[in-house]
Amino acid sequence: MEITKLALKQKQKAIDVLVAAFFNYPMFDLYFPDPERRKQVLPWYLGKVLNCAMHYGEVYTNPEVTGVIFTLPPGHTKISQWEYMQNGFAPAPFVLGLSDFIRSQACEDFVASQHEMHMNGIPHVYLWGLVVDPVYKKQGVGTALLQPVVEKADIEKMPIYLETHDVRNVDYYRRMDFQLVGSNTIPKSDVPIWCMMREPK
Repeated sequence: MEITKLALKQKQKAIDVLVAAFFNYPMFDLYFPDPERRKQVLPWYLGKVLNCAMHYGEVYTNPEVTGVIFTLPPGHTKISQWEYMQNGFAPAPFVLGLSDFIRSQACEDFVASQHEMHMNGIPHVYLWGLVVDPVYKKQGVGTALLQPVVEKADIEKMPIYLETHDVRNVDYYRRMDFQLVGSNTIPKSDVPIWCMMREPK
């Protein structure tokens, strides 16, 4: 399967894939508990995330754009508030609504604290997101997208770190040589978080 960098002309289709894959994802259920509201704001939110990923990291897809992977490089595995604002998040409190915005920010802060705690200054690649259009699940798209990231990290002798909020992903990443380094629950919720890392081979 051919894997290439996401082109600007593919961006809207990539956003559509992100929305389809993440619509019922536990973290976004927490951010936007009203499904109708989520339908309205999730494309906007994930579009801004993709802006950041394209600006500061690397985003890859396949020719059909049925899956997307985005990573942040060693030395820039955390996006600052200013960087988020520069890439379109400045009106987030108004677009998302104040209560959803505050809840999402508290969750993001907790996830970032887990990231920092587990990696503790170790240079690494941050696997920020790997999604496949639900229609194309179980066809090897995710593994094909992940393979170049893994190969590059091995060449550069870099560990890869990720979080997931879906228990089904834990076994998948274990098959890709990731090991569980910690687990927790998002405060004031029942949303789990599993933190995983792959050592370079």
